[in-house]
Amino acid sequence: MTAAHQLPETSDLLRRHEELQRRHAVELKLSAVAAAGGGIAALVHTVAELTANPIWLMDTRRRVVARSARVRGSDFRPPELDLLLARNGPTDLSSPEPLLVSAEPARGIARRHLMVPVARDGCLFAWLVVAEVSGRLGHNDQLLAKRAAFHLASEYVVQRRVARASWNARSALARQLVRGSTREDDLADAAEYLGVQADADRVLVYIAEGIGTEPRDEEMISDRVAARLGVEVLASRGREGTILLIEAPEASAHVAFVHEVKGVMRLLMAELGEPDAIVGLSGVTRAGAFQRAYRETREVVLCVDRFATSGERVIAVDDLGPARLFVANSDVGAVRRYVHDVLGALLTGAPGTADLLRTLQCFFDTGRSVRESAARLGIHENTVRLRLAKVHDLTGLEVAADANHQLSAQTALLVLRLEGHPAIPPFEERHAPALKKTQTENTA
Repeated sequence: MTAAHQLPETSDLLRRHEELQRRHAVELKLSAVAAAGGGIAALVHTVAELTANPIWLMDTRRRVVARSARVRGSDFRPPELDLLLARNGPTDLSSPEPLLVSAEPARGIARRHLMVPVARDGCLFAWLVVAEVSGRLGHNDQLLAKRAAFHLASEYVVQRRVARASWNARSALARQLVRGSTREDDLADAAEYLGVQADADRVLVYIAEGIGTEPRDEEMISDRVAARLGVEVLASRGREGTILLIEAPEASAHVAFVHEVKGVMRLLMAELGEPDAIVGLSGVTRAGAFQRAYRETREVVLCVDRFATSGERVIAVDDLGPARLFVANSDVGAVRRYVHDVLGALLTGAPGTADLLRTLQCFFDTGRSVRESAARLGIHENTVRLRLAKVHDLTGLEVAADANHQLSAQTALLVLRLEGHPAIPPFEERHAPALKKTQTENTA
């Protein structure tokens, strides 16, 4: 073979050798950053040092996760990812090959872009985007973007596994707190490891599963509740439902905080497409009493499920009081007969009976205060006394003095309230004055 033929072959071999050296150098740098535990941001910054063009890592919500900082164009507005994807057409996430999107100023694409999906096993984590600003996009940029996307996907997979392990540990801690069967020192150690305050007061929320519904994503629910309330939330699975343990701020008024949690749960269940889901809430509960709180919230769910055909579905333990135990566990027919036996004379629809029922409920909601009942109803105190006397005449109940009669009346009224009787105000009105007072004090 002549020297003239050998020179091109030698030149080609040298070119290939140089390319392999470049690839090797890129791989060494990216692997070193990944092995050192630098994370996603460190990988992006390393890639930025290896190219003259600006780069962005954008998640599936089109938010910038990390970007270059020094090269020209780094301060540009992040690229319109949807516009670039629309220009490119359907994307094969299983393919690691970069996408080169041509410039099209008429459509708002001022320059060429290189895009690589950061994906693994069909799961898209983010997009790595390189804009053609300081240097023409070429083979080396494609190689760099491709390998960077591979290492970024590996980092996302690791972080997802860590997050899942952390979530599982937090879920297990929630179950231990509710069951109360773990030694206190072991519980404290586990909580400390997870950065959780084990002895914090919390509101226990129990979300009942509907018949034939898909299991809920407890992690997503707890994250949303935590974001809206600005507090720590632990979550776990219970029997036939989801359990949330919502930390109560130390300086918060307990009634007001439970009311706030109720509002958040109503909005969340509506957003999840489950406005009819039954949700029971405990009061603000100390750490050692979550087992009881769980039992009580399940009683709330049973009461609502058995008697509430419409209306309020998010109800607190304190809304029902101790009578919930009887209502939750007794025969439904027997409970309805009991209501008729106790208050049947006020359920005939006769003129004035609705006012008597409303006054009777208000009397108990105000702690049996005639003065406060009159203020809430907008009537004279003597009118309240006259109506209670009329209740006694019609039913035989001496609600002002006889404790047994008081319990009987309150239990019957609870069932009517659950059933949505038009004369009985909703549960929210029970705490309205106290909440207004708290808001006034906080404003002052």
